[in-house]
Amino acid sequence: MNKKDFTRDRKLPFSKVLLTIVRKSVKSIQNVLNETQKHLSNLLDEDLETISKSAYSQARDKLNYKAFEELANDARDMFYSDDEYKIYKGFRLLAIDGSMVTLPNNDDIKKEFCTTNVINQYKDKSKKIVQARVSVLYDVLNNIVIDGVITSSKISEIAISRDNHFKKIKENDLILADRGYPSYEFFSIITQTYNSNFLIRMKRTVYKEIQFLFDKNSLVKDTVVTLKPTTKKLKEEMIQQKLPLEIKVRFIQVILDDGEVEVIGTSVLDSNVLQTKDFKELYFKRWAIETYYEIIKNRLSLENFSGLSALAIKQDFFATIFISNLETIITLCTNEELEAKSNNKYKQKTNKSVTFNTVKNYCFELFYSNKDIEVIFEEMSKLFLTSTIAIRPNRHFDRPTREIGKNVKAIKSANFSKRKKKSVF
Repeated sequence: MNKKDFTRDRKLPFSKVLLTIVRKSVKSIQNVLNETQKHLSNLLDEDLETISKSAYSQARDKLNYKAFEELANDARDMFYSDDEYKIYKGFRLLAIDGSMVTLPNNDDIKKEFCTTNVINQYKDKSKKIVQARVSVLYDVLNNIVIDGVITSSKISEIAISRDNHFKKIKENDLILADRGYPSYEFFSIITQTYNSNFLIRMKRTVYKEIQFLFDKNSLVKDTVVTLKPTTKKLKEEMIQQKLPLEIKVRFIQVILDDGEVEVIGTSVLDSNVLQTKDFKELYFKRWAIETYYEIIKNRLSLENFSGLSALAIKQDFFATIFISNLETIITLCTNEELEAKSNNKYKQKTNKSVTFNTVKNYCFELFYSNKDIEVIFEEMSKLFLTSTIAIRPNRHFDRPTREIGKNVKAIKSANFSKRKKKSVF
């Protein structure tokens, strides 16, 4: 945070503070510090030194959260550096989605992220809590975060995408988004400003021109519609941004396995590039970003923040993004080897609970010690293989109900979430 920070020789140098934040645990901070010091004394063959919680808190106040953002971006760039990554019919599939995270309640954090009114569905009472909106641009085929944002809960997902995520997209990207994103501005910026593509699930009420596609018995399953700004204000904004006053969007009817009808909007107009039958598969590809949020919230305990300041919140968020990108890179070879094996009934992949635990445990070996990196990777790979998971195709999970009137199912859903929450460190 300051040029003079970390210039003196202390027990807590820059690298040790940074890696301790990356190894964030659900344990108390003092226990984490004690375990870290014991681990380092054995690793570096040095005498055990103790560090107080207060000293650590003061040290992390000197560390700009952008250090973790840069590390996450470095890991991302390293992954794509050799141009060997999974694509779908020439497209890199990038999903955009946002989520709300609950924060500690104090003045510093409230000033940065704002409060939100929530209703307790069992007691029918409202309560103010502090929340932030997080949003990621996520490569669903390669499990890499392209861009992450944590900001005020008052800022919309579309505004975050426009001001942040879109700056990271490229020409051969296909942006996957859910039905909270469709807008004329969203479509125009992606296609005209960035010369990229989108695929978005549509709300029934967005455009009257596509209402007929929500009828399962419709004879037309795939159509192209010319859209125009629907209000004078929007038209003026498009002129100001030098965006077109009409665009063509292709809409496709998708019938799910349970008979439900969804309509997908896309900028890919050529049916030779993406056929009508491709959109059902592409619709389900977006689910990987939902899984990603489940991992960072439950496995990596994102909302169990390790500090009580706005700076600590940002440090923890970007450290989590970094550790997730790092885990993808380090497990890449192991997952490729598992996928290539043909002697199992189902293809196998690494278990995230095991891999994240291993990566966190080996952080100091990877970045702080002089131990041979190949030896470290070999040890980690052995641990990755101790518990693999079968990839069962065509598995389907029903969404848990959230209707207030169905208390029994809602309570069961809440208890299921508690049982499912398994932290890895």
